[in-house]
Amino acid sequence: MITSSFPIAGGDFLTAGFASRALKEQLKRIGVDGQIMRRIMIAAYEAEMNVVIHARKGNLWVKFDHDRFNMEVIDRGPGIADLALALKPGYSTASTEARQLGFGAGMGLPNIKNASDVFEVDSRVGKGTRVRSTIYLKTQPVGDPTGHCLSIGPELCNGCLDCLKACPTRAVRVWDEKPHIISALCIECTACIAACKRDVFKIRDQVRKQVPQRSVAEALQDTLVIPRAFLTQFGLKIPPRLVIAVLRKLGYKDIRFSEEWEEELRWAVRRYAAEQDSYPVISPICPAVVNLIESQFPALIGQIAPFMTPIESAIEACGLQSATFVAACPSQHTLLTRADLSGRLQITGPAELSAQILPLIAGQAGSAVSEQKPIPHPPRTVNPDLVVLEAWGMENVIDILEKTEKGLSEDFRILELSACENGCYGTPLFKENPFMAKNRWAASRLGRRRQVSAAPTKNPYVARAGMRLDQDMGKAIEKLTRIDKLTAALPGRDCGACGAPTCSSLAEDIVMNRRPGLGCAVLQGREES
Repeated sequence: MITSSFPIAGGDFLTAGFASRALKEQLKRIGVDGQIMRRIMIAAYEAEMNVVIHARKGNLWVKFDHDRFNMEVIDRGPGIADLALALKPGYSTASTEARQLGFGAGMGLPNIKNASDVFEVDSRVGKGTRVRSTIYLKTQPVGDPTGHCLSIGPELCNGCLDCLKACPTRAVRVWDEKPHIISALCIECTACIAACKRDVFKIRDQVRKQVPQRSVAEALQDTLVIPRAFLTQFGLKIPPRLVIAVLRKLGYKDIRFSEEWEEELRWAVRRYAAEQDSYPVISPICPAVVNLIESQFPALIGQIAPFMTPIESAIEACGLQSATFVAACPSQHTLLTRADLSGRLQITGPAELSAQILPLIAGQAGSAVSEQKPIPHPPRTVNPDLVVLEAWGMENVIDILEKTEKGLSEDFRILELSACENGCYGTPLFKENPFMAKNRWAASRLGRRRQVSAAPTKNPYVARAGMRLDQDMGKAIEKLTRIDKLTAALPGRDCGACGAPTCSSLAEDIVMNRRPGLGCAVLQGREES
């Protein structure tokens, strides 16, 4: 059994939502089913906001048993004169200030009631209000265990802890001055690669089959699938057209851009969203974001549009022919590796392909290249009601997904979220500034697009183990209880000196037997003094 208490300050809109966020961490760790988690989050958030909006102060108590979640919120406020009226959707006594901030729509108590299996409310005018909610629990089924494709060069690490602070899912540890990655927590974004200035993190086996040096006469006629950003990485005097010409000299006659499938996915998602009643629809345009949802936001899995990611659609389009893919991030590399059972795909990285073509580029800066007229794109119309929210950067992506969990993004019909800035232009595997690279591509007028299709998913998106402490919910609750007790004994500084990103992460590492001993430098210093 787990019991927790969260104080709530009336009128404090800046910290509003803290209790429900902390509660969500607990729900993920014990493996609560995504849809039930969402109901709990709605009930807790609405209860918390009711105190902030209407009362002077209050407390939220929660208790987990093996089969149910119980919540009780007691506030010291004006009380509710007419409970029947307060339970009607749209009725509100919120202040002008709360309404100006976007709160007080009159859906608090109705939403808590709808989310609960058992709901009670008791209020005394001039005294305050007590709300009770019970929601029955069930375990979230998860897919097969997943790993990551990152390799680590510990000899390059200087112990700066930048990777520890940058990881959005707290998957990185630095033990004995050597970085480690908790596979269950890693979503294969590029945060640790971008944060590290010493190239400690690389994609494991980046060149599974070395891109062959060959003449045109000996060419294997492979298809080459690359991000457009690759063509803009060679400076102002090496335009994309010249890079394409050099790639053709290397033997690639069929050069395709991964953005072809991205663009088609956008239209497929728009067509799909136009037929849906529940919003927002989440585009699977970025595999790292899909990984994030599967591991950290299982309640939102059902909102992912049922299409493959663009890189998977490109793999499908290649059929049985051999092809070379340039993976722009670890998550793309993993998808390519899983798809290649017959050895027909060669997977390389931007740096490796650049090393192959740089000798051919040398001395050709400013060379004239035959002009290619862009193929005109057929016009497409967009339903003006389909408001699309495009966002990038893991901090923004996580914030938007958290708001979506609480039902605060329903004014957007489609969410198109990318881990890297400007999509693949912003991956740290490319060295050019993403805004300059994107502008140079646009200036190249190589706006070619062939007929491609967005492939539907063969298997539905499923939750990952992620933060789950144990497959058995009862055992997970027992472990979480031990973690909470140990966390309470730690300083709470989240300094990272122990090699874990937070005190709670250190407590979890100890309970999960990832590392022996306490390892807290602050506590050890107190004992020595």
